Amino acid sequence: MSRDARVSQLIGKRVHNPRGENLGEIKDLIIDVTHQRVHYAVLSFGGILGVGNKLFAYPVTLFSPVGREDELLLDMPRDKLKAAPGFDQEKWPNWGDRTYRSEIERHFGAAATPQNLPNQRLVRASQLVGKDVDDATGRDAGEIEDVVVNLGTGRVRYAVLDFDKAWSPQDRLLAVPLRAFAFPTSDRDLVLNVPRDQLDMSTGFDENRWPDLNDPAYVRNVDRALDTVRPSGNTPAQQRGAEPGPNMR
Repeated sequence: MSRDARVSQLIGKRVHNPRGENLGEIKDLIIDVTHQRVHYAVLSFGGILGVGNKLFAYPVTLFSPVGREDELLLDMPRDKLKAAPGFDQEKWPNWGDRTYRSEIERHFGAAATPQNLPNQRLVRASQLVGKDVDDATGRDAGEIEDVVVNLGTGRVRYAVLDFDKAWSPQDRLLAVPLRAFAFPTSDRDLVLNVPRDQLDMSTGFDENRWPDLNDPAYVRNVDRALDTVRPSGNTPAQQRGAEPGPNMR
């Protein structure tokens, strides 16, 4: 079953095996902001595995979403789970370095491992949530309220942007594709590279009344609005150095 889900609600979600045994929980998702793909789910495995404080990045192709509550199933022998390459929870890998990703590929095989694409930029999805956003002139535009992904298809569907009142007096949240943003180096704000009149606020919603993200009518309306967003290039903000830079860790 392929369903859209909020990153903030997937983080902390329990993962089970087909026998219903608790394997652990999702700590984060690793996404490619250039190609809008989900590469890995990072899990902590307590439960039946008991592997201490290590975290493990598993290709999202290995997971099966189950039911309408976005439950996740991981069907894999216990010994293969425990033998997977992990890392200390206080020392996350540099996702721009292929060293750890190559270990994952050797363990799970090339067929299960995300394809390396030109100019890919891997970041932790949790580090996008709450990130401030400026417009192309450097003025505050809002912040990322959440990111919506589909683990069944491996796609990042869109970010949900909470606009400042100067941009949107209605104070509504709006789905915006990742291609509309420039991703800065280090801790600098994201940059929204689309003019205000290109955003269809009719698909926006109140922050306390989120729609059913999988309602067919809502999906159609959002997809139609996302398709109309055409980011501009070489904005003043980009000239100041807000192009994609080194990977967030």
